[in-house]
Parts: sequence; structure tokens; C-alpha cells
Amino acid sequence: MTPTPAPSVAPAADASSDRFAIQCEVLRLSIRPIGPVLLVQYLLNCGVAALFAWQYSLSRALVWIALITGVTVMRGFFPQPLPDPFTPGSLRHAQRVHTLRTAVWELAHGLAGVLLFNPERPDQQLLLGLMLMGMTLSSAFSVSFYTPATQLAITLLLAPVIVTGLTLGAPTMMAVSVIGIGLTAMMWKLVAERSRQLEENIGLRLNERTLREQALAGLRASEHAQAERLRFFSAANHDLRQPVMAIGLQAEVLRQQLDTGADTAAVQHTVVSLARAQQALEGLTNQLLEIGRIEAAVDPLRPVAVALAPLLQDLARQAGDGRVTVRCPAGAVAWTDAVSLRRVLANLVDNAVKFTPRGRVLLAVRTRRRGTERAWRVEVRDSGIGIAADAQQRVFNDFEQIGNVERNLQHGHGLGLAIVRRLAAQLGIEVSLRSAPGRGSVFSFELPAALGYGAAATQAAPAPLVTPGAAPALRPGLAVLVVEDNAVVADSLFALLRQWEAAPRVYASAAEALALADLQALDVALCDIRLPGALDGIALAERLQQQNPALTIALISADINEATQRLATERGWHALRKPVQPDELRGVLLRARQRS
Repeated sequence: MTPTPAPSVAPAADASSDRFAIQCEVLRLSIRPIGPVLLVQYLLNCGVAALFAWQYSLSRALVWIALITGVTVMRGFFPQPLPDPFTPGSLRHAQRVHTLRTAVWELAHGLAGVLLFNPERPDQQLLLGLMLMGMTLSSAFSVSFYTPATQLAITLLLAPVIVTGLTLGAPTMMAVSVIGIGLTAMMWKLVAERSRQLEENIGLRLNERTLREQALAGLRASEHAQAERLRFFSAANHDLRQPVMAIGLQAEVLRQQLDTGADTAAVQHTVVSLARAQQALEGLTNQLLEIGRIEAAVDPLRPVAVALAPLLQDLARQAGDGRVTVRCPAGAVAWTDAVSLRRVLANLVDNAVKFTPRGRVLLAVRTRRRGTERAWRVEVRDSGIGIAADAQQRVFNDFEQIGNVERNLQHGHGLGLAIVRRLAAQLGIEVSLRSAPGRGSVFSFELPAALGYGAAATQAAPAPLVTPGAAPALRPGLAVLVVEDNAVVADSLFALLRQWEAAPRVYASAAEALALADLQALDVALCDIRLPGALDGIALAERLQQQNPALTIALISADINEATQRLATERGWHALRKPVQPDELRGVLLRARQRS
């Protein structure tokens, strides 16, 4: 699982990022082109210059309008370039440049308070003061949205006329200058408040944009997941129909063979084909159920100290024919979930054996260092057909088989490595692959070492081995209670038990079994867990055990979970997952024979 950032850091980082984005947007708004507004302002300034040239001084008016022309050309034809993308450093530099350009712009306008100030005409002084205050009110909402730049601009626009009015003006102008000081303070506060509201609006807009992008990303992810699910179920449907079709065809062949009295060899060949199709169907069903359990996180992880050598040796024995060898230090003990680790290795070994027609498979373990900690590197090496570099990621996808284009079910369904991928994600390990066509493959991953356990380490429970040879005989007339509500399954169990010379008693519900069966005469009880009525299979098993403590009881269900398995172990029952194999069922009956 990928680690998540510390909760205490993430909010501060988010707030800083939001603030940075808002400042960038404020600066963009402040320097956006305003060509028509600049033209109108320039024409008004020309009118003011003409008025004071006529009333006061042509030379002073020309100097002032020349300054205005210069800053207007600067702002209109030489706009400030912005960095793309913004960084904290480039943003600060751009803000300083913007503040300087704004200051120059407003200082040129403010110099009218000196150049056009007529000490001898109080009426012209008053007109000039009112004109500059009007410029101040318009500048507060047009010159910039960046608070420091706007506040500096207001100050530079009013300061010259205020200072000149207080030092050279008539009493009326002095009063206007004092009002100008108050106006400056009020405009500073107004600008700060307006900027705060603008930043809030920008923040809301950015949040809306972020939410919209997140919603679109979620929609795209949902569509991708839906497409992946459709692909998964389409492939599952295809592979499920193949053995089902084979079973149907072989069943019809068997029926016709029996009708025509075909020889024993032909019938046996058909039965073998039926069994092979049934095994393929069962294998695919089990893998699909396993994927569902992994993604639903039904089985919680329970990390323990796991001895690796016994686990690998057991997997090598299960592979048979001596093709799988083990090279593992005796003291190799890893800290992980024993059940999930066994499932990962079993799928990797199965995959290696299937795609290694000749040669051997090696299960190797060696020590590694993770900084100051010790780890075990587990490798599954084969000398098989190998995998091209461009296909090495795809082999972990669902229903993906590189060396089985014809979809031969004897080579599996392409789900083994998909299960490995999901289990590895749960365990927090990364399965790596090295391979080349014709040179075999190496699947490897690392596990943290469990220090200080040694012989006390848990050994993953080995899978039961089927010993070849003649099956032990069952006691004729063994009384078997079958409680199964599915008529097809019940008929199949009845037929098989009769073939084994047992005496089955079949009922469709727990209530019917308790009412009609002679419980004291029973040797074995096979209880489906999901039964109609008030009592399920577990409740029925408890009542049967109370009335006949020596009874051998087996719970049967397609969804035997960990809790059910643990309960069965505590009560001394068996737990068989559907589809139940004949050898498993026979083992339960043999246990009853030993008890009797």
C-alpha cells in the first residue's frame, strides 16, 4: 500500500498552494490589456492639459502631457511579460516589477499637483485638487488589483498636490489638502477590503474549477473501471462458456455411446474428457472467487513469522515429478501473512511449471539488506519460453497469456499472475520480472526478515497430498445424512454415495431432517450451510452434535470463510468448499469409518 502524507502537514500545504494560486490570478488580472480605457484616459488628460495651458502655463502643461504620453505608451505598447509557469520566486519578482510600473504611472499623473499648481489662483488650485481626487477614485478600481501596488499608486497620485497645497495653497486649498489626507487613508482601507473580497471570489472560482476537474477525473476513472470490468467479465464469460460447452457436448456423446452400447474404452475416454472440462470450469471458478475475495478484502492480513524453507519444499513436492527444486537457507524466516504468501508462491510456481515444457524450476531465497534492516529475496526461476520486454507488464493483467494465444485451458486462464498482483498489493510487496524470449523468467520479491524466531516460526499449512494407489474401502451401509436444498446437487451426492455402497438419507431442509431422520443411527452428516427455513446448516450441525456426539459432521458451502473454517475446527467438524471433490468427500467418510 502507498503511504499517505502526515495529516498535520497536508492542510498547511494545501492552504499555501491555494494562496499561491490566488496571488498568481490577482497579478494576471492586474496587468491584463485595457487599450480602450487607456485611450479614454489619455484624451481626458489632454483636455486637462489644454485647460491649464490656456488658464495657467503652456510650458508646464506640455511637460506634464509629455510625461503622461510616455507612461501611456509604456503601459499600452510594452505590457509586463509574465513567467509561465509561475514559481514562488518568479511571482515575487513579477509583483515587484508590477508595483514599480504602477508607481511610475501614477507618479506621472500626480506631478500635475506640482506642474499645474498656480499659487496665485485659488480657484485653479481647487479645480486641480478636485481633479486629482477624482483620478484617485478611478485609479482605486482600475490601476491594479494587487494591494501594495494600488496603495502606493494612490499615495503617489495625491501626495504632490497635498504637499504643494499645504505649503503654497490658499486657505481653501489647505482645507482640500487635509481632506486629501483623509481620502488617502480611506482609499487605503477601501482598497484592502476590495482586494480581500476579490481574493475570496478567486478562491471560490479556483475551488469550483478544482472540484469540476476532480469530478471529471472521477468520471474518467469510473468509465475506465467500467470498461475494465466489462473486459474482465467478457473474458470470464468466454472462458466459462468453453468448459460448459465441452461438458454439454461430452454429455451428449456419453448418452449416445450408452444408447448404442459403445465399448468401454470409448466411454472411458468420454468420461475423462468430461472430468477434464469439469476441472477447467472449477479452476476458473475458484480463481474468479479468489479475485473477488481479494478485492473485497474478506480475509484480513495476520502477519506472523513464516519459515520459508518448509513452505517452498512443500510447494515443490506438490508440483510433482521432481522438476521444482529449492535452494533456501534453513534459518530464512520472514514476517508476513502466511496464507497470502503461500497463495502468491503457489501461483508463481504453477505459472512457471505450465510454461516450462522442458527444464527445471528453481525456488531460491537469499538475504538482502534494506538499510540497517535485513530482508529475504524470494525468486521463482524457470527455463521456459520467456516473455518479451514489451509484454512483461501485460502478463499481470486479467486473462492475459503470452504463450497461449489459442486459449488452451490446460495452460490455465491467465488469472494466476493477476491474483499475484492483487495479493502483492495487499502484502505491500512488489513483484519484479526479468525475462527474455527463449531464456526463461525470474519472478522475485522481497520480504522483511523476522529476527529472533528461528524454530518457533509458523510453517504455512501444507496442502493435502493425494497418494496414488487404490482408495481405502468404505464400510458398506455407512449411514450418511445429506441435507441439501439444491435438487441437482442432492441427486449427484445420492448417486455417488450409493456407488460407494453407503446408505444416504437426503432431505431438503434442516426441519425436515430433524423431524424424519433417525439421528442416533447416523454415521456422517453432510450439511449445506444455506438452507431454507429458520435453521441454517451451522445451526443444524450444532443440534446434530448435541444429539449424537460421535457423529462426523461436514459443512458444505461455496463461500466457506475464515470464521466458518475456525468454527468447524473448534467443533471438530469438516468444512468443504463447493464444488466438493470426490476425494475430499471420501476422506470425510473414511474418518467416520475410523471412528466407528
